[in-house]
Amino acid sequence: MNYSIVLTILSGVTIFVLGQFVLKLVLDPIVALKTVFGELSAFFLREQTKITGATATKEITDEIHRISSTILAKQQAICFYPFFAFCLRLPSKKMLLEGCQSLNSIGYTVNPNIHFSGGDRYEAIIKEMKEISTNLKVRVDFIIL
Repeated sequence: MNYSIVLTILSGVTIFVLGQFVLKLVLDPIVALKTVFGELSAFFLREQTKITGATATKEITDEIHRISSTILAKQQAICFYPFFAFCLRLPSKKMLLEGCQSLNSIGYTVNPNIHFSGGDRYEAIIKEMKEISTNLKVRVDFIIL
């Protein structure tokens, strides 16, 4: 029997398995994280009036908190995140955490039924939106810079 045929088949199977391994453990989770960033941007742009006006409904605040937790969950699914974050210019773990903290802060600040004692509610929301934009590298408003 010709061993070169067997070696060719084993090489092909090995390359296929390694390719699937990289695809499922690295590329798919990165795409999922970037998809959540897109959801975040679309959500903030769609609900900008209610968010900046601090007149959000419970559904809006729940969605803000859901997106925040989803971002952190998707980041945890990426093996060797610091390496891929550097290579693909994704936010660092620290920036992700700070961005999600800003999201949670907005989630509480925009709710008109919750007492806000941090000064001007509207300035706090705008400040946190700038933090989100900077830390997560996403567009959350229509302001041209």
